[in-house]
Amino acid sequence: MSFSEELQVDLTNASILRSAFFNYFYRIFNGIQTEEFLGVSSKYLSYFKDLKEYIEDEEYNNACDLFEKYVENEKNLTNKEDFLQRLNIEFTALFLSGMGNVPASASSYLSSDGLLKGEEWQKVKAIYKTRDFQMPENIKSPEDYISVEMLYMQKLSDLTGKLVDDKDYNLTLATVEDQIEFAEKHILVWIDLFSNAVYEKASTLNSSLYASVAIIMKHYVKYDTELMKEFYDELKNT
Repeated sequence: MSFSEELQVDLTNASILRSAFFNYFYRIFNGIQTEEFLGVSSKYLSYFKDLKEYIEDEEYNNACDLFEKYVENEKNLTNKEDFLQRLNIEFTALFLSGMGNVPASASSYLSSDGLLKGEEWQKVKAIYKTRDFQMPENIKSPEDYISVEMLYMQKLSDLTGKLVDDKDYNLTLATVEDQIEFAEKHILVWIDLFSNAVYEKASTLNSSLYASVAIIMKHYVKYDTELMKEFYDELKNT
């Protein structure tokens, strides 16, 4: 079977944007930021705001407004070192400060003992193995950490774009199906718990970046899953 030209273009364009979004979420929750991060968020603002047309939710709208506030603060900063130090204090307080931090792995929410590297970690490791997904050596987080899962979705999105360019119908269909399944059976099961916890604690820290992106991410993953279902149906009916 083959793609229509219109479907090929749509899938290719979607893969580019999806890859960028998942990479941004990976970068936000992967660790503390360096000077290279400054200016990155402003590139996403218009895209997140455009998605209001498709994600009709007041919580998402409010998160976009808060994200815009962060972008404005970043544009108007007077001292890069102080600004980054504040960001990294917020990240540390959210995820690295020990007792009272926000758990950022699926096992923490879904495994029976609530500990790291529980049942969900085993499940995710098995899924990665089927796709030959290797975590970068510089990442020390467990495989079911939120940032790693966003990176995995980015890699699948990149792969989708490549397979479409290669006109490999069967592998494209299988890869799209894998993304839907990973989102529905895994990410969407715990992302509300994680994102809401981040938002609640980040708000107490007056952290507009982490509070807004946590909510934007959970709504985007839900939107993205429905988008991929539409593509899957189109592919099946080709």
